[in-house]
Amino acid sequence: MKGKLRPSLHYRLVLLSRGPRLYAETFRDILQLGKMGLAELTGATSTAGSREWAITDAGRIALHDHADGEA
Repeated sequence: MKGKLRPSLHYRLVLLSRGPRLYAETFRDILQLGKMGLAELTGATSTAGSREWAITDAGRIALHDHADGEA
């Protein structure tokens, strides 16, 4: 992935790297990560309507690259 991740997107990827998480359908950061191919829907939904997201292999690579760029 080219370029740096915005701090909020980096934070979301760190959280997703620890396991799938539920987010509201309209949460902008997770939607942006999905469009970038760094996160994907798992198909699980909560009773409140939140949907579960997981990090993709591309997301793990971006997270690793981002960490390498900070060293």
